[in-house]
Amino acid sequence: MEHKKVWMWIDWLIFSLRCGWYGTGLIYYYVYRDKLGDLTYIEFALFASIGFFIPLIFWNPKYTNTTRYVVTELLISGGFSILINNILNINLSTSVILMTVLMSGYLLTKDMARWAIPFFIILLPANRYWTIGSMFSFFLQYVDVLLFFGIGLGFNVITKSQKRYKKLLYENMKQYELIQQQNKALEHYASQVEKYALLEERNRMARDLHDSIGHHFTSVTMGLDAISYMIKVDSKMAEEKIANLADVAREGLTEVRRTIHQIASSDEEIPLLKQLETVVSGFGEYTNTMSSFKSAGQEPIILPHKKLAVIRFVQECLTNAKRHGNATLIKVEVHFKEEFMQIIVENNGKKIDNLQFGFGLSSMKNRLEELNGLLEIKIHDIEGVRVICTLPIGGKHEKDQAITR
Repeated sequence: MEHKKVWMWIDWLIFSLRCGWYGTGLIYYYVYRDKLGDLTYIEFALFASIGFFIPLIFWNPKYTNTTRYVVTELLISGGFSILINNILNINLSTSVILMTVLMSGYLLTKDMARWAIPFFIILLPANRYWTIGSMFSFFLQYVDVLLFFGIGLGFNVITKSQKRYKKLLYENMKQYELIQQQNKALEHYASQVEKYALLEERNRMARDLHDSIGHHFTSVTMGLDAISYMIKVDSKMAEEKIANLADVAREGLTEVRRTIHQIASSDEEIPLLKQLETVVSGFGEYTNTMSSFKSAGQEPIILPHKKLAVIRFVQECLTNAKRHGNATLIKVEVHFKEEFMQIIVENNGKKIDNLQFGFGLSSMKNRLEELNGLLEIKIHDIEGVRVICTLPIGGKHEKDQAITR
């Protein structure tokens, strides 16, 4: 198994233990060189150094290949065991192979277990049968071997448990970040819905007040004008009073209309492009999403209810791109033509295999159709969605409506 990783504290602990074992072994056999038999200390130190440094090629902080490491330990320790026990007939301490056994347990995997366990636990110690003094000592060495293999295996289990824990923690953090992003998107969506719902309600109330009160004052004015022709007694004075009353009524009507327009037109007077730019930039800031806004053409006079429909369309596209597509980049473009406008919202979210019109898309489609608009959705082959809204604007009837307001 080949991979790069950052060493954990257990790796450094095992490495330190291995270094200490190597160093104390050299010191011990330097002091008790008579235990080396026909093997000189230089030769022993050379074999020990080969057994220590060569396997480190496959197990270090920058590179790890557990299979190659264990195979290297097998070849070196096996070759050294054959040399000592079968060729030179030297009886060295069991400690010479204990660190090798511990390392095999620490780096053991399921794929290696079938051949590594028999070799390191059974065959490697068994080769000392030819040089060990007594059968009791021969079998007693297996206690040390099993103990060190168990220690290595225990560290192995701890390491894998920590890896699983870190992986689970990383996945949980990703889910938490995703939830946070979606919450920000929903909070932004809710604030925008509240704002434009309030705007829509204000417009509705303004129109209702305009129609009802305007009709009332108009009727009064027309009635007074008619009465002025019917009065026969002191008609001159009556006509003057009625004329004054009519002027007052007209002034009241004008004032009511002025007040209504002051209430309803604060947001309507803001250009559509400015409102859309605010929506797009705010969404990008709240959800940590890269967003861009471009426009082409001159913005004409647009009725408030069409402005609101366009804003709702862009808002729904932004929210869907983040919530359903996990998009990291969203582009919004607005093009003004002579008789229609086109809004294009494109994102790099994940591919949608089966597009279904939920409540949001259905409401958007119905709202645009009520205004004789068209909704078009294009799904890219690899990733991303392109949503296009085409809406008629700028007709004579629409200009007249805007002027009368």
